Amino acid sequence: MKYLFSNLALLRQRLERYPKILLFLDYDGTLVPIRKRPSLAILSPLRRQLLERLTQNPRLFLCIVTGRSLIDIQSIIAIKSISYIANHGLEISLGRRYWVHPQALRLKPHLREILSRLRRATMHIKGVLLEDKGLTLSVHYRNVTGISSEEIETVVKSIVNHYKEKFIMTCGKKVYDIRPNINWDKGRGLLKLTQLLDKKGTFKIYIGDDRTDEDAFRVMGKEDFAIRVGYKRNSLASYYLKDPKEGVSLLQHLTTILA
Repeated sequence: MKYLFSNLALLRQRLERYPKILLFLDYDGTLVPIRKRPSLAILSPLRRQLLERLTQNPRLFLCIVTGRSLIDIQSIIAIKSISYIANHGLEISLGRRYWVHPQALRLKPHLREILSRLRRATMHIKGVLLEDKGLTLSVHYRNVTGISSEEIETVVKSIVNHYKEKFIMTCGKKVYDIRPNINWDKGRGLLKLTQLLDKKGTFKIYIGDDRTDEDAFRVMGKEDFAIRVGYKRNSLASYYLKDPKEGVSLLQHLTTILA
């Protein structure tokens, strides 16, 4: 991985070469630092203004890509002109168009069963947070005390394994995600959105920080810029930034280049 700010000249060349740019941004850990609770990861007024400036550029299409539910991320960002790939690609909002993965919809009753069982199984664990995202579930253990992450994983797995043909469990930063066991992720959500947009031959920039963003890095083209927030030796991203503050600096730089 190369440090992005040592390769700005190449990024500028790509931006000059392509008339249209698709900019994909993860939220937690990219636009804002990860907090103890998801509800505390609030977008500052200055960063919201920066996103609004980007949406006003006719050359640029902006999309937020997140594991959060669509209704959650829309209420946080609160900018109508932005599109969203939510719930790890299972929900897509594109202007007035809305797409949801049909298999994920059919599995919702089973997901509610898992949530009910998880509530009973974790009610004694201090600091655990269950997040119901409609099509997926997240078990946050960042604030847990008195029990190891391995023990929490065992509890979650013991429940999910009863539904292993329907759901899978994946690991993120201090979180276990329970998602439909279908061949779908942030990368496939990105491809679906570009299909809906019908914008072939555009230059894509993707900025993300977590394991789930690796699925998006995987589908980026050779000319595109896949950028990871935080260095990781085995990442599929070609470039990295040190922290979310540098991600904001890059967005500010883009507004200047594209002006």
